[in-house]
Amino acid sequence: MGEAQTRFTSIAELRSACFDLPPGDAAAAAAVADHQAELTKPTRSLGRLEDLVAWLAQWQGRSPPSLDDVEVLVFAGTHGVAARGVSAYPAEVTAQMVANFAAGGAAINQLARLAGANLRVEALSLEQSTADFTVEPAMDEAAFLAAVATGYDAL
Repeated sequence: MGEAQTRFTSIAELRSACFDLPPGDAAAAAAVADHQAELTKPTRSLGRLEDLVAWLAQWQGRSPPSLDDVEVLVFAGTHGVAARGVSAYPAEVTAQMVANFAAGGAAINQLARLAGANLRVEALSLEQSTADFTVEPAMDEAAFLAAVATGYDAL
């Protein structure tokens, strides 16, 4: 299924890799925070957006950070918990919704277009739902690692 599938043979391996990331550039994040403090606006008025900009600056190693060639990836699946009525739409229409995304007819398409981003939709086994996570894990380890591999391969 791709490098992620062969690289991560267990959730423990994947978790370990996630905790073994480089620290990033703290100075870039601090520069963003300093800039935010100088703006004419109430402190923290942009909430989580300010945190995301600092995080992006830290990982890019530059302040301000920039986004070029932005892609929005939507991974669509059929979730077993939907049978409990927690979604606005029943699982039976998931494939139709994904087709609407692919055809450009959904709100996410308009948001991506306004942001100048390319939208890609990846359907994940729409014909088979995950388990109801209120009763049991939604996926077993192999299915989870396959989903992670799909995301990895989409990049």
